[in-house]
Amino acid sequence: MAERMAGRTALITGAASGIGLASTARFAREGAAIAAVDIDLEGARQAADAVVAEGGLAVAIACDVTREAEVEAAVAQTLDAFGRLDALVACAGHPGPVTPLADVEEHDWDVVFDVNVKGVWLCAKHAIRAMRPAGGGAIAVMASDSSFVAAPGIGAYCASKGAVLMLVKSLATDHAAEGIRANAVAPSIVDTPMPRLTLGAGDRDLSEFGVPDWHTADEIAGHLLYLCSDDARGLNGTALVADFGGMARSTFPV
Repeated sequence: MAERMAGRTALITGAASGIGLASTARFAREGAAIAAVDIDLEGARQAADAVVAEGGLAVAIACDVTREAEVEAAVAQTLDAFGRLDALVACAGHPGPVTPLADVEEHDWDVVFDVNVKGVWLCAKHAIRAMRPAGGGAIAVMASDSSFVAAPGIGAYCASKGAVLMLVKSLATDHAAEGIRANAVAPSIVDTPMPRLTLGAGDRDLSEFGVPDWHTADEIAGHLLYLCSDDARGLNGTALVADFGGMARSTFPV
């Protein structure tokens, strides 16, 4: 079977852990050269080294996605290493405070929106500029079921993920004519460090916290891979909802 990303380069943010880390492995197994990008350079190096150990191509790049100069430099380093950029996979995220909205501090609100919204926009902005010479590319970003429905105590996060969904639609609208697609994956709880921190779960079974079904990071990485592959060439400006059917079920008591 042909590798779906053979000959292509993927820049993956949040590559040091969670879904970003799983995506580096998934995309590499499908033939992509990987730019493993994270504010945690050592973690990014470990992700890149794991790809190289399996016979793939990867470089590690330190980047704070909220700072445009660093994002621009990360894209430039990707082009220097591999000569092209075909896919942006935006996994860097911040959970925000767990508190009612009226008690959220301004600084905490700003951090959530800087990482989850501004960071995605900056990465998309500079990735698109790098994709243009090749005639197109694909962008896949992490949204959430919280892009659609609110949960108590995480209003800043919910608001940021709602904004991410509209950002994806706007990217698709503005850049479809350039052959650039933008889509999102919107999962429910994924078993990664960030939701475990939010839940205060530690190493405990997530079912103890009322989460009967949860995704693995590799499952979500597979969805991101699909959106960046030619198999999804007709998808643009949409969200692939992965929530075990949660939003399809009515909460009306019957």
